[in-house]
Amino acid sequence: MGSAMGKKKKKSKKNKGGITAQDRAVLDLKNARDKLRRFQAKLDAESEQLTTRAAQLLRDGKKDRALLTLKFRRFRQDKANQVDGQLLRLEDMVSAIRWEERQSEVISALREGTDALKRLHEDMGDVAALMDETQDQLEMEREVSALLSGETTDDSDLLAELDAMAAPVLDLPAAPSSLPAAPVGLPAAPSSVPAAPRRPERVAVPA
Repeated sequence: MGSAMGKKKKKSKKNKGGITAQDRAVLDLKNARDKLRRFQAKLDAESEQLTTRAAQLLRDGKKDRALLTLKFRRFRQDKANQVDGQLLRLEDMVSAIRWEERQSEVISALREGTDALKRLHEDMGDVAALMDETQDQLEMEREVSALLSGETTDDSDLLAELDAMAAPVLDLPAAPSSLPAAPVGLPAAPSSVPAAPRRPERVAVPA
């Protein structure tokens, strides 16, 4: 019955008044219970009346009719006992419906909680990825800072590479260690300046 009620719960929807199919079922069960209780009260009252009547018939010397009346009363009492069983079943059904409703609410709450935890885990995964990325950036910045500040721990491999790169240059012929000496002084200037040639004199021609 639990699984059936669970399926019924999933399919049920509230109408405009906020009444679900389970609410209607419980209301119908309670109405039936009230009717049975009224019927049971009527049977109990009739049983008391039959007991009184049987006693009166016995006093009147009508033993056979008194016995018949008691048999009729027992029939009424049996009916009342059957009503008791029906009432118990109705109460059990109402309790079962209410229990299934509570269970459905708990399951719904658990489902929502699970979804919320899943979303939180996804967010935590994003945060972890962001932290890893940030850590990588910080490590890179520290390495760059160390290189710029000359705080490298071991440059032997780099120096060896530079030596290897410089080896072909060292194998070329060596350049002369000294250049020819430049003349110390300039040639001596002549002691006298040559005389300038004389210009011929102009002679006057007669007119």
